[in-house]
Amino acid sequence: MIALVLLLPLFIALIAMALINDKRAGIIRYIPFFASLASLLLIPFISSGESSLSWFSIAGHTFSITTVDSPINALLLLIVFSMASIIFVYSFGFMDALSEQKRFYMEMTAFEIAMAGFAMSGNFIMLFISWEFLSLTSYLLIGFWHSRESASRAARKTVTIIMIGDIALISAIVIFYTIFGSLNFITILTSISSVPALYHNSFLIGVFLLIVAIFTKSAQFPFQEWLPDAMEGPTPVSAFLHSTTMVKAGVFATLALLPLFIDTGYSNILLYFGILTAAIATLNASRELHVKRVIAYSTIQELSLMIVAISSGAILAGIYFFIIQSFYKALLFFSSGVMMKATDDEDLNKITGLRENKLLYFSTLFGALSLAGFFPFAGFFSSISLTSTFSLSENFIIYLILSLISIGTSFYIFRWLLLASKDPTDSKVKIRYKTAPKSMILTTALLAVLSLASSAIFFIMRRIPPSITLSRSYLVGTLPLGIPTSEGVLETALILIGLGISLQLYSKTKRSQPMVIYDWIVHSTLLFNKIYEYTAAFVYYLAEGIAIFDLYLSDSFDYLGHLSYSIAERLRYIAVGDTNLYVLIFSIGILFTTGCIYIIVIK
Repeated sequence: MIALVLLLPLFIALIAMALINDKRAGIIRYIPFFASLASLLLIPFISSGESSLSWFSIAGHTFSITTVDSPINALLLLIVFSMASIIFVYSFGFMDALSEQKRFYMEMTAFEIAMAGFAMSGNFIMLFISWEFLSLTSYLLIGFWHSRESASRAARKTVTIIMIGDIALISAIVIFYTIFGSLNFITILTSISSVPALYHNSFLIGVFLLIVAIFTKSAQFPFQEWLPDAMEGPTPVSAFLHSTTMVKAGVFATLALLPLFIDTGYSNILLYFGILTAAIATLNASRELHVKRVIAYSTIQELSLMIVAISSGAILAGIYFFIIQSFYKALLFFSSGVMMKATDDEDLNKITGLRENKLLYFSTLFGALSLAGFFPFAGFFSSISLTSTFSLSENFIIYLILSLISIGTSFYIFRWLLLASKDPTDSKVKIRYKTAPKSMILTTALLAVLSLASSAIFFIMRRIPPSITLSRSYLVGTLPLGIPTSEGVLETALILIGLGISLQLYSKTKRSQPMVIYDWIVHSTLLFNKIYEYTAAFVYYLAEGIAIFDLYLSDSFDYLGHLSYSIAERLRYIAVGDTNLYVLIFSIGILFTTGCIYIIVIK
């Protein structure tokens, strides 16, 4: 049943797209939607437990593809297919070019299946296969409009940075197999307490490499700058990438393999790098002017806070955040897509007229309120459950940083909303908002409702006991979910401070001014982007030099070789066995040599 659920959308899409001709290309867009919906409906029929399929054997070692169905795995699978169905409906109005639809929906379906496979991974082989397919499909989708140089550049940057994590992951897999003789998650996690002393250092290196892989996939410092650049892809891709797939893979791997980090003490690395990444992302979002990149930086911040929650023991808080973030994050990207289509622009200083479509505006407002953490939206409960994890007296620095992040989050999302809500001066913009495709507006409204309704999940999860099952055979302790009154009051005050600053700065001027020093240092993530650009330029010029060598110098050597061959080919005709000819040539040589000696020596 697992294989059917995972592969059904892909098989249906392949068969249908092969049979449908260009004249009926308009119906292609409905195929992935119904296929995803079918897989979603089949999830309850998946049998719990672990399933393995032998793949290949080498020198007596058998490698299998293993899937597992635990509550955590089923939860991610449910999110993947439900969000995919909504995003496909949204794309009906966004992807209006028939010539692009077959390629777009095929790549999106492959992207969906890659994440679904990741969700059900029970060993490192299945995880690695899904991990690589996520990288490949994200490269194709980010660079979907390959005629645009910026899209191609962003896709190359993404795959280059993620490749660092790919190398780290496969290295960790080799180390784990050497130590444990298995790549099965349950086998490894139940054996970490008995790692031989001989392999202790190797085990630490393997876990550290796994963290590097997670950091690249979930866009953590210093690898996070590929994610804002990924906004060059179509808006449905951005919504899927940020709410459900790819970046969530790193957080899910952290959750599924948490005992590895706890046992080695590396959970502190996850905690402190998560705090650092969240702070940087908040600062970046506060200055960004690209309508989708602001939301992209908010994703980096949220992924960091999920990892902070999980690594600090607030696993239920991290899981709750993991669930509810999908709804309002996709909502904000949906709204961004409508703005871009209505105004033909991506700059917040030039985007106007969000208020012209009341349903869209209030839906977007719901998303902003949820991201900021206003009561009673789901974001409020996720913020409270995270900050209450850290005591004011025992973890003052982290508590202070999280409080400042709450102010910054409220500031930048309402800045984003205020800049996009400027009154339009072009009547065409008003018409475009009012005539926006219904599939785009209604799905945005649906996610607004879900963003509010998902608050109820918090009260359901409060009933979960303090030891939760992350996999079939081991338990992990977690801090309970709670709503301290003092934390709720403080969180509301912090959000209102951020809102007040936004209103003071942007309700009148309606424009964001540049800050050169800030943009170079912070917005470039401590010059990370500049270092990447210079490194990429160096590699480019090095490649150009090699190409010049191959084109000219290498060809010159080839020419000399061909010349020598031609001369030898002609000289061989004098080797005919005629003694008189040989004597004549020898005599001419003697005379020539004697003449040269006479000229040089005697004269």
